[in-house]
Amino acid sequence: MLVELVGLLPNGYQVYVLFDSWYASAKLIKLCRRQRWHVICAVKSNRRLSRKRMDHHNQSLRNQRYQRVTLQALDPSRPKSTYCVRAVQGHLEEVKDEVRGIISKRHPGDRYPKYFVCTDLTLTVQQALHYYQRRWPVEVDNLYLKEALGLGDFRLQSFEATQKWFAVVVLTMNYLQYQAAEAYLREQSVCSLTDVIRQHRLAHWRQFLRQALTQLLRSGNVDATVESLLPAVSWAVT
Repeated sequence: MLVELVGLLPNGYQVYVLFDSWYASAKLIKLCRRQRWHVICAVKSNRRLSRKRMDHHNQSLRNQRYQRVTLQALDPSRPKSTYCVRAVQGHLEEVKDEVRGIISKRHPGDRYPKYFVCTDLTLTVQQALHYYQRRWPVEVDNLYLKEALGLGDFRLQSFEATQKWFAVVVLTMNYLQYQAAEAYLREQSVCSLTDVIRQHRLAHWRQFLRQALTQLLRSGNVDATVESLLPAVSWAVT
């Protein structure tokens, strides 16, 4: 997927590829660096930086002062969060370029810190963590794609059919994102995709009720109106 994106990216921009620890392989990091992209990713506690586990770096730095990093949540209505961080530079196994390892704690006594790696040594720790925050909307989108829009529920056999199903689901997602952006421009407030879906469904039911009542007023026959609208009701329920 990353290789397919190469020809679609505009020139003159520094690209940062963000991923969690499940994807933080040396192979993927090297692929990104060959494209002159930088990587900011989470890593597991046993990942080795300069032949030393990240959690062992955490132990060896325990007498050093923390750097306080304050990050604004992506939702402006939520309060800022301050983290206690320490940084160390070194080389990941099988990765030629030097990287910065980041150890982040919610408070000094946090026994389960989070570990990150950033290949762009020109970034401050705060900048690197701020960029990494941009992963969260992707996780939210994945939740909507799988749970609300049915990306994970398809029962198709051929590769071509699967591609078409993915295209339909992603197009639906783009439509919802567009409606959310339109709502923001109108009301100057953030509208969640859940709100967009609810408003979309309400609009359809409003249209259906208007059609039903109009038909009833014209015919005056309740039973005939119900029978004529049953197929639409059955489809909506299904």
